[in-house]
Parts: sequence; structure tokens; C-alpha cells
Amino acid sequence: MAKIEKRMVIEYGIELDGVWLPVAMLRRLDEHGPWTAPFTEASADQAGVLLAHGLAERHNTGLCRGHGLRNFVEALPFEPTLPFAKIPAAGSDKQADQGPSDG
Repeated sequence: MAKIEKRMVIEYGIELDGVWLPVAMLRRLDEHGPWTAPFTEASADQAGVLLAHGLAERHNTGLCRGHGLRNFVEALPFEPTLPFAKIPAAGSDKQADQGPSDG
């Protein structure tokens, strides 16, 4: 039987007109152009915002690069996620590193 684990995922992105646009999605659109499978993950809301701001253009059934997308993506501050130590379970004997004690 497989053990189910819980993980925290950090997703970088920007909210534009109240719609979340993940940076990873924008980068794939910028790199690959017309969205054919597997690049069809934009929701209707995301596609609408991309089109409204000129960040994407319609291309048959998907989206393709817009004229402003490259500059838009390059202007986003982005830093890769750094690994961090495991957080001990509640009630664990092992305490998180809390710095030097006065002790």
C-alpha cells in the first residue's frame, strides 16, 4: 500500500485583472509558440486576460506568442526556489533550529 504524503508547492506568477498567471505557463507560451497539446493548460479566464493585454494571440484552437509577451515575462522578478530543511512534525523531540539560546 502506498503512503500518501503532503507537500507544499510554491508557484511563482502574477495576478493580472484578478486572474492568476503562473510564470511557468507564460514561459512555455513564450518558448513554444502555438499551444497544441500539452500546452493547452490556460483556463478561459487566463486566455482572456492574455488576449486582452496583447500578451497572446489566437492561433486556431490555442494561443500563440503575443508581441508584448517576451518583454512582459522578462520584466517579472524571478528567483528559483531554494531548498530548505524539513519541518519537524508537531510533538517531535527534534526541535527546529531557533538560533543561539541565552542559556
